[in-house]
Amino acid sequence: MPQLDQQSTKELNLTVLQRMDKHVEDILTTAGHVTFYEFSMDLNQWSRKDVEGSLFVVKRQGWILRMQPRFQFIVMNRRSTENLVEDLLSNFEYEVQVPYLLYRNAAQEVNGIWFYNPRECEEVAKLFSRFVICSFFFFS
Repeated sequence: MPQLDQQSTKELNLTVLQRMDKHVEDILTTAGHVTFYEFSMDLNQWSRKDVEGSLFVVKRQGWILRMQPRFQFIVMNRRSTENLVEDLLSNFEYEVQVPYLLYRNAAQEVNGIWFYNPRECEEVAKLFSRFVICSFFFFS
């Protein structure tokens, strides 16, 4: 079976993501394998979510009208037919404890992402910091 080069793989993944969301314009970075955890405030403990797979940080078009987020991350879930999509807005809070990236989403849920490859965790965190700053200045 022939191996796809990085550009071909990116184009194939972009096509799949655009079937989910026609506004996806570009894949900015990818993490090959992640697993999600959720934090229960009541129980003060972490539990594994039914979300696992490849993570894509994407840039979306149409954000100029402020009707849609410019950046998101999407996990193509291997454990369920439901993929995970999170918006990266100015109020997106996160913390990095490699190989984990912990975050609070718009619904105020606290989640953790475990990265198989710690380097990918660091790359995603760098992008998140750029997007949160960009969103803050653009939408403030």
